[in-house]
Amino acid sequence: MFRTPVEDSFIIASRSRCESLGGHATIHAKAQDSFSLAYLLNDLPRHEFWSDERREQVPDLPRRSLHVMDLRAGGNARFGSTFDTLNVLMPRKVLAVLADQIGSPPPRDLREPVAWTTRDPVIESLEQGLLHAISAGPTMDQLVGDHLNLALVTHVAIRYGGMRKPSPSLQGALARWQLQRATEIMASNLGQRVSLVHVARHCDVSPSHFSRAFKASTGLTPSSWMLRLRIDRAKDLLRQSGASLAEVASQCGFADQAHFTRTFSRYLGVSPGAWRRAHRRF
Repeated sequence: MFRTPVEDSFIIASRSRCESLGGHATIHAKAQDSFSLAYLLNDLPRHEFWSDERREQVPDLPRRSLHVMDLRAGGNARFGSTFDTLNVLMPRKVLAVLADQIGSPPPRDLREPVAWTTRDPVIESLEQGLLHAISAGPTMDQLVGDHLNLALVTHVAIRYGGMRKPSPSLQGALARWQLQRATEIMASNLGQRVSLVHVARHCDVSPSHFSRAFKASTGLTPSSWMLRLRIDRAKDLLRQSGASLAEVASQCGFADQAHFTRTFSRYLGVSPGAWRRAHRRF
């Protein structure tokens, strides 16, 4: 294992092999606000994967394919034969710090083009260096190991999360402090009606300029950003609490239960009640 500190979080690179866990093993990844990248160091026969959100039988996978998992719902894998994987834990807080350093909004999601079978030549080029850092552990030069971990996570955030340094030619985007203030205000008032005028005033710009600049900064209008956040909050409440649909609707800022049900169903293709039955944790 090799750990790279980023403020008060860590990028953690590790290796999982059947020699240490047994040929028939179940690996558990606890629910946390992080992503996990799994990169196959040899061919992996079919196995079972499940989380709080889905269960699937994963087919035979070739060496050097990779998969990125959102660990907010946890993750489990059961293997019935040999396996050897390079694993990199990437906390969302680390991604936010890296994005802030280049003046980019942090990635909301990381998703490879083809689940379980994507190949990435950049990660392949880093493979031996990362394996050496993991094997060397505390004897590895920390600065060298940190550069390897940071290079990989930065590449993943750019290629699979859309993190980009704003173009110098991009006009009208919000300043970093304005974007942070705006998203904090909106996120802390999901259960209320927050006016565009109110948020724009706290960013010291006009409502019309704020609306244009917010979309230039995030790719979303303020209303679309709020809707995505409300749906995410609703999913958390449906999964983790016993609140009624009317209570969830109220806490997430929907007009009423009917409005919540229509919006949720249109956004996810399934009703809130059906989604809860499939994903609740108790």
